[in-house]
Amino acid sequence: MLRGLYTAAGAMNALQRQQEILSNNLGNVRTPGFKASNGVVRSFPEMLLAQVSNPGNGRSRVQGQVGTLSTGVYLQETMPRFSAGSISETGSPTDVYLKAPAGFTGAPMFAVEQNGETLYTTNGRFSVDEGRFLRSADGGYVLSDAGARIQLPSSEFTLSAAGQITSLGEDVATLGAYQIDDLATLEQVGNDYRVNGDAPALAPVAFQQGFIEEANVNLDQTMADLMMTYRQFEANQKVVQAYDKSAERAIEIARVR
Repeated sequence: MLRGLYTAAGAMNALQRQQEILSNNLGNVRTPGFKASNGVVRSFPEMLLAQVSNPGNGRSRVQGQVGTLSTGVYLQETMPRFSAGSISETGSPTDVYLKAPAGFTGAPMFAVEQNGETLYTTNGRFSVDEGRFLRSADGGYVLSDAGARIQLPSSEFTLSAAGQITSLGEDVATLGAYQIDDLATLEQVGNDYRVNGDAPALAPVAFQQGFIEEANVNLDQTMADLMMTYRQFEANQKVVQAYDKSAERAIEIARVR
């Protein structure tokens, strides 16, 4: 009886985590460059059941195999989905879109400095702070192709397709765009990513000023998945309640005896 209780409870834990992932996707549907995440659910090894008999000589023997029994599931990992989102024209000079060439593999990203650490982001909604530094949506310093902070002589600037930033007629820096080939090396830090492994290479992309990549969240599909996950959680909850009532009844019978 306890085996079934543990199986249902384990499924509830995995489904709760799935709900959190889907809710986070839904909450970032308007976040530029946001990449939706998927939860990867795995099952524990199945248990082989066999029919055993004891003829009375103290030796048990297997009469035949009954079949396999699932021992539950768990959420193994969370993986971002790096498909491209829709492109919107905003007209804002601090909005930048990375346009990758045909056949491009991997994920093109901007480099930002957060708390002394280099992270990578797909969110091209930038701003210029009081010190005229180019900043990311999360407040990090946007980095050039040389890995340096970008400080402008003026809050007004233009960006070429090659990434050259010009302000007051002066070439300031070249905006960096990096290619992450092995997406498995990415570790999510807020809406940014940390690369655990080799440093990414500069990506052959074209920059478009005044455009932004929207989140790649499918609103209708995410809502449907969220409702389905909720119903599955509710079904496993009823199983746990049924086992709880059975255990309570068994205890009552034991007390009477």
